[in-house]
Amino acid sequence: MTISKKAILTVSLFVLSFFLLKVSAQSNLDFEQGLKGWDISGDKKNVSIDQSNFFKGKNCVKIGNSGAEIFQRLHVSPLSIVQLQCYVKSENKDVKAYSFIRFYNSKHELLLEYKSQPTDSLSYQQAGNYTETPALTDYMEIGAGRDSTGQGAVYIDEFNIETNIGVPAKKHDPLVDLDKYMEPFWKSDTIYNETVLLYSVNGKKAEGKLLYTPEQVLSVKDFGLQTDYKKGIDYTLNGNIISRDEKSTMPFRADTSFDTQNDLAWFNLQSQWIVVTYTHRGKWGSDPFPYKGDKLPNTLARLKSKSPLRIVAFGMSITRGLDVSSYDSTVPYMPTYVDLFAGELRKTYHYSSIQMYNAGLPGATVDWGATYADKYINPLKPDLVIIDFGMNDFWRLNPSQFQGYIKTIMEKVKADNPKVEFLLLSNMKFDPDYVLSSDKNKSFYQSNLEGYSHVLKQMETNGVVNVDMYAITNILYQIKKAKDCLTNPLHPNDYLARWYAQAMSAVFEN
Repeated sequence: MTISKKAILTVSLFVLSFFLLKVSAQSNLDFEQGLKGWDISGDKKNVSIDQSNFFKGKNCVKIGNSGAEIFQRLHVSPLSIVQLQCYVKSENKDVKAYSFIRFYNSKHELLLEYKSQPTDSLSYQQAGNYTETPALTDYMEIGAGRDSTGQGAVYIDEFNIETNIGVPAKKHDPLVDLDKYMEPFWKSDTIYNETVLLYSVNGKKAEGKLLYTPEQVLSVKDFGLQTDYKKGIDYTLNGNIISRDEKSTMPFRADTSFDTQNDLAWFNLQSQWIVVTYTHRGKWGSDPFPYKGDKLPNTLARLKSKSPLRIVAFGMSITRGLDVSSYDSTVPYMPTYVDLFAGELRKTYHYSSIQMYNAGLPGATVDWGATYADKYINPLKPDLVIIDFGMNDFWRLNPSQFQGYIKTIMEKVKADNPKVEFLLLSNMKFDPDYVLSSDKNKSFYQSNLEGYSHVLKQMETNGVVNVDMYAITNILYQIKKAKDCLTNPLHPNDYLARWYAQAMSAVFEN
């Protein structure tokens, strides 16, 4: 499960001065080569290699009777995801051990520190920090230490550090026409690559619904766009219902393949859909995403004058793009919704000086965002900020609490840049099957998520616009089904991510 309800890590500022800095790659993380590659701050005589209390291998580090730390430095990129893990234990309950990550800019100024909860466990416990590097980060320090109180030693072993989490080893160009992909679903008479999960219930023929009734089907393919399926051989079409013929090789899922007995049961549907391209004569009705550019006058003015525009997307895993095909390095490599949005603005306003910075942190909660907004957003001097939280918050925060944190984020950003403007995204609905009816908290979760949509809409004013993905997914899940639109219970697939990008673009397209 990619998203988890992580404890929010506390921040304390740690001022470190030095006259010479050497940034090195990670090495000797298990101390089998002694302290090679490690630096020490504090009382060095109290730091030594111990061969009796190791977690693995033959060696560990012992920090004795006064506070000290061991650390390494390594280069990292701004707004990248990092994770540190190590194992620590205490000699007795009088002393505590902790791990830390500290981020510095190119001037060697401390930007931010994350520190694990100190532990006095007498057996090895995993300590660590999972977070995002702040804007302007040049390098980070990873390490662990002992508090300065009490008598006794702490032991540290087996570091592991991951950087640039989620960045594919190789970047692929999209295998789809992005101009066609950005034609609004509610306006276009041609629908390109609509995803359908063919679904068999009670052993019956697998089928799924399209958004509209096709006038002409132009293609039916697998999600990777490698295989063409034929009408009458692979599928039949009745109105907007497409059915899989029994001898077809088209992918499908049976109802029995999903866990319906356990609450919060996870699934992964990546690439298991078919995609259908078709023309239609259907009408959506009222415009679900009307033009609102006049409510964002500063952004609109920059677009019209072709002035440089800086956009920051601040949020969670959906913001980062988790489980769209480019993020998962899966054909057809469609970009994330924030990149689709930026690309559409460049196309619509005919200039390229539009920069998008993605500060989404998978697993992030809105209170984390409120705590650190100034660290991640303000140094970038944005003209427009996309705020996208909630999918990790509905478990515990009511709408009023959620709104309060959103306001704090906005206040911190506006304090540094009064002219900045905001797009507030209301969350999509999670898969209704994800929470069983027997879960006594189900109505609490659902009412929170719906309530977030209402309070964000109430916040609309000059300089603030709401894009309501909750309302549109409520409609979509009734016409189609949630699993047509989702990679897993909490993340959109390529199709629904396009709705995000199209909805945001519509704000600026009159």
